[in-house]
Parts: sequence; C-alpha cells; structure tokens
Amino acid sequence: MQRKAGGNGGNLCLRFCATCAAGVIICSLGSLGYCLWVDELRESSDDFGVPASFLQMSVDIKRNVQPHQAQGQRAAEGGRCPEQLLKWYPDCRVLSSRANFQVGGTLRPSLEQKQSLLLYTALDSSMFSAPEDMFIVGWDPVIEEVPSGCAEHTTKVSLVHHMNIYAYPNEVSLELGKTYSKAEVESLHLQESSFRMLASHDKMAGKYTLPKSYGIPLSEKAMVEHHILFPKCWVFGHDVPHASGFDLYVTMRRMRPAALVGALNFNMDVRPLHGPVEWVTRISADNLLGVVRTKAGEWPEILAVHLHTHDVANTKYFEVRNADGSVAFRSKSEKAGYGLKEQSFSNLKDRLKLRAGQQLMQHCLFDSDHLSEPVRYGLNPGEEMCAPLLILGGAGLRLGGTILSSDDGFLLQVHRRLRAWLQDVLHDARRLVEEFRG
Repeated sequence: MQRKAGGNGGNLCLRFCATCAAGVIICSLGSLGYCLWVDELRESSDDFGVPASFLQMSVDIKRNVQPHQAQGQRAAEGGRCPEQLLKWYPDCRVLSSRANFQVGGTLRPSLEQKQSLLLYTALDSSMFSAPEDMFIVGWDPVIEEVPSGCAEHTTKVSLVHHMNIYAYPNEVSLELGKTYSKAEVESLHLQESSFRMLASHDKMAGKYTLPKSYGIPLSEKAMVEHHILFPKCWVFGHDVPHASGFDLYVTMRRMRPAALVGALNFNMDVRPLHGPVEWVTRISADNLLGVVRTKAGEWPEILAVHLHTHDVANTKYFEVRNADGSVAFRSKSEKAGYGLKEQSFSNLKDRLKLRAGQQLMQHCLFDSDHLSEPVRYGLNPGEEMCAPLLILGGAGLRLGGTILSSDDGFLLQVHRRLRAWLQDVLHDARRLVEEFRG
C-alpha cells in the first residue's frame, strides 16, 4: 500500500532531525561550558580592572599601608569613632583592645606547627563597663610591624596573619593580660566550639562598619587571638616584642543583634593533576539551626560576607541552596588570594533572608594541573582555607558559638559538574522531542 505523505515516514524523519539537533545542542553547550569553566579558573590574578563583585561594593575598605603612621593618626584624632558612626550613634566611643607579648624566643612554633603560632591574650574586662548594654558597631585593626628575624632582611615586617576577638564562657578564668598558647587554652577546657567571635581581621583586610542599627553584643570575658606566621627565613632564638589588636567602635544604644558565624574545612584534600576542580565548604541546614531562634518564628538575614582563602585557590563564590536543592542565591565568581578587597568584610546591598532547610556554601576553584602536591587545610604557606565568615542579624538570631562546622566539605570535579548540567540540557532536549512528536 502506498504511504500517504506526512505519515509514519514523515514522523520518523522529524524525530531523527529533532534528535540530531538535540545532540548538536548538547555537544555545543557542553564544549562551551567546559571552556568557560577553565577560562574562569585561569583568569589572571593580576586583573584589577574587573568591577568589584556584590561582596565588595558597599564596605568602607580602607587599610593603612604604613601602620606606624596610622597609630600617629589615631593619637591625633583622640580615639574618635568614624564620622558616619558618630552621626548614627552620637555616644559612639573607641575601646582599644591590645595584646602585648614577645615571640621568636620562648613563644615559637613547634616542628609540627611549622611557621605558625596561635596565641590568646585575655583582655582587661574593666574596659567593658556594663558589657551587657554595649554593642560593637565596627572595628579597625591595629597591626604593629616588628624588626625582621631574617638574616638578609633589615626592614620591619608584620607577623600577623589573622586576629580575632572571642567571648569565652564566664565559668573559665584567664589571667588578665597574660598570653596563652593554644595548648594552654585547651588544657583549661576552652574549646573553639564555645567561642563567640566579636571582631575579625585577616591579612591585608581593612576596617569594617556594620549596617546601621545592627550591633554585636559585647561580653564580660573576652580574649584576642593572634595567628603569628613567621617567614621561612626567620631565625628563632631571640624574643621580639609585639603589640597588636583592635580599636572597637561601641555604643550603648539598643541595637538589633548581629553575630559572626562561619565554617572551616579541616578535611580539605585537593590532589594534583585532576584538571579544574572546586572545593565546597558547607554549613548544612541542621548546623544553621544553631543560630536560629526557632520559637521566634523568624529567621535571621545575612548582613555581610567574607569568603576567606589563602593564595592557592584561583577563584571563589558564595551560594545559598534551598531545601529542594534549587539555588536561592549565587554570587559572581571573584578572585581568591590576598588583597584589600579579597580579605575585607563586605555589606550586602540586598540582604539575604534565610529560610528553613537552606544550606550555605563557599566554593573555591583550583586548577589542579598546576599543583605539585596535595593541598590541605592549614595555616602555613602552601596550605589553604575555604572558609566562609558571615555576619547575620535580625530578631530570629540566636547568639552562640561562631564555628558551625569544621569538616563538612567535599570536592567537585569539573566532569561531575558538567555531567549534572548536561543532564538538565538532555532533559530539555527530550522535552523538545516530545513536543515535536505531538
């Protein structure tokens, strides 16, 4: 029997053409996606002409390049709060929190610690008059340079890689002004999980001001943590006096509560010669509940973000995923490493209201073909951190420990990400074929 035009033969031809077209689309998009991915990883770290991302738009990121001049300027200003803060809070004043100690002699890294040393100094609580009524609304790091301990260097250097101020439990007693090693602090049953961070500074970061009407509640007991990172050429055996800390901007006005929360990545393991990969450090939905007053019926919002890395990762971005796995928010990818923009806190212009079931993730991208040895978590050169540090605020916020997780991280290889993406494309292609059939 003669087939009618437009019968099964026409349908078969149409299906064949649609399938071929879908295949071409999938291959083309896959190739384009891979090229864009690799290009993103290999973006030059010297490209400062790129506009600042959303994480770098609204913060006052001013850093004093010459610390000795900065201290002279502070003395001339009489320890005044910045003008903007004085407009918002006329009672704003400065609390100078400093730690004085000597390093390089008695206080020095062990062989296991390599070049790093963590020190904790108890602050004099007398400067916190009525701490229950005081709120931190900003801070300015004060970094003192010291004479170099390297034989071939004569200039002064900064040994501070990061500083934090922590509130610690009232039942623990530390000697005011005394500097403790990490082992000594742990012997007093002080665990990092119980610390509530009050201020933070990473290498090359600037001063920071919280959004208007938000403040971090002070605590009766606080200590300043110093991560001292010695150059590899440092000759140990003699003490070098050191004094650094923060100028805290505080007010007695009643504020909306804010808190620093974040995550670490102790289980990071990025192996060489696996092409483009990314490490993801996650704050799960369950861990996020630790900072939420669920009975209040309201969730806090993200006020500010700092995506902390060292200089091994190439780029980084931030992501919020909903309970069903869909993306609620994803930031523009930005350069990792050290610099004023890269290490400073940044206030979000459009705050992110958190919801039940969401998880927060920092993605750190590597070109592992350029690695000569595995990259793992650590505080020394060649080691990396992929550690989000956020400022949350609002009526739904519950104050507690800052570190919400320390080993919830995983590795994504480029082919796995592309495969998931191509599955979405294939799903759409199949839908197109079905529509053609109909």
